[in-house]
Amino acid sequence: MGNDSSVLLFQLIIALVFGCITAGIASSKGRNAVGWFFLGFFFGCIGLIIVSCLSNLKEEAAKWATQDIEQRRLREQLRQEQLKTEALRQHTVARLDLHDEHLGMDTKQAAPALNLTMAPRPQLLLPGQQVTPPPGYPSTEWYLVENGNQQGPYAYAVLHSRARQGTISPATMVWVAGMKDWQPAGRIPNLFPS
Repeated sequence: MGNDSSVLLFQLIIALVFGCITAGIASSKGRNAVGWFFLGFFFGCIGLIIVSCLSNLKEEAAKWATQDIEQRRLREQLRQEQLKTEALRQHTVARLDLHDEHLGMDTKQAAPALNLTMAPRPQLLLPGQQVTPPPGYPSTEWYLVENGNQQGPYAYAVLHSRARQGTISPATMVWVAGMKDWQPAGRIPNLFPS
């Protein structure tokens, strides 16, 4: 009888050791220590092997946080670069206008490629930004007319991006379910930059 109780006590101690080790490893990996304690207690070595093979949630969370910080930094850097480019463009146009005034000529008429004020400036959509259609408009199944041909269906985000890039104009005819007839894209709220 004493031998059976010592074996049972030994098994209980081994189960507690496995439970504690499993809970410790689980806790260090950002997982629930109580649940893993019982898994290690009842299943011993199997629970220990399973918890050892699992990914570290703390490391994953730290990695995601680092990536989020890096993406925010890159978005801000991109925004700053866009601001610098726009400031340089405005400065160049102003200098060109002064030069034209001084020489008494209009280079914009002589060289349309230099007409920087006429070309729409693309506004980039930064990562993480969502494009949602105006209230009352669906997000899919948009059609447009290009070169006399109906094109589509497109998602609203595609039209939004093309409007910002200048590949469609406010005069481009568009249609989506719910419209009575085709209408110019310029009538769609917030499709083009103001």
